[in-house]
Amino acid sequence: MTLRKAFTLMEVNLAIMVMAGGILSIVGLYSLGYRESRQSRDDVASAAYADAVLSPIVAALSATNLKWSAFRNIGCYPSQDGWASYFNHSTGVVNGNPESNAKSAFDSIIGKAKSAAKGSLDVNSSWPSTASAGMKGALVVMHDRDSAIVRLSFRATRQATELLTMPLYYTEVRFQGLGNE
Repeated sequence: MTLRKAFTLMEVNLAIMVMAGGILSIVGLYSLGYRESRQSRDDVASAAYADAVLSPIVAALSATNLKWSAFRNIGCYPSQDGWASYFNHSTGVVNGNPESNAKSAFDSIIGKAKSAAKGSLDVNSSWPSTASAGMKGALVVMHDRDSAIVRLSFRATRQATELLTMPLYYTEVRFQGLGNE
């Protein structure tokens, strides 16, 4: 009687268990990869949206033909509270549609700069809705009346409830225009 070499049932079951563990861990990584891919896509869309909103404001406020009196009156948007003005203080939930506040701030700043510039001011004066990629933007403008610097910050998100979890895009604009005439 010759003995043949073969796998026992125990060895086969152990091999199947090891393979099943490997396959299940790979399947588990798919959800992580999908979530990271979605987050990366949202981050890129958010950065592009921030650039499309902030660039015209920076161009308008740093124009060399802008008068100091107009720059002084830029103000704070949506209010002096900054990001806190987007939230209901008792519930901590975002108030309404943050993008409507951002649009009104954008329109007000661009309008003030265009009307106060000596000569023409060639900037995009419409809200860049085509850059949004389905996101909702929120803009905060902080400016002390006698300061030569305006601070701008922007966030974009798909869900208004996630507003503070998204990256903050921040820039400052220094006055470079004309003195009062």
